[in-house]
Amino acid sequence: MTIFPDFTALLISGIVVFLALALKNWFFEPLARTMEERENRYGHSRTELLEKQGRLAAARTRLETALAETRQAGYTEMDRIRREASATADERLSEARDRARRILADGLAVMEKETAAAEAELETAAGELAGDLTERLLRRAS
Repeated sequence: MTIFPDFTALLISGIVVFLALALKNWFFEPLARTMEERENRYGHSRTELLEKQGRLAAARTRLETALAETRQAGYTEMDRIRREASATADERLSEARDRARRILADGLAVMEKETAAAEAELETAAGELAGDLTERLLRRAS
């Protein structure tokens, strides 16, 4: 029996090799380049993102530090103003007390003078009344 070679297997093998080369050149290599480009872009974007996050964290830290310093300066200024206001209020209160004491002392001195004058006037008036009363009593008795 004589076996003739079957060319269909050879034809199918050729078609498979052709399709493999065609798919490699037209599909798999462009797909691999696209995926590699995407990975490069993603990696570059990721690196940029990490750098920007680092700068953002540093800026946030600087901002929080500046805010804390400003807040502390504000509290210090408020405390200074409060102390000055308290000292001014204490000074004004002390002046008002001194003025009230002087007014009270002046009022007491005036009252003592008026009381002494009233006592003297009463004594004089009492003497005159006693003299008048005595005179009337003596006139009636006579």
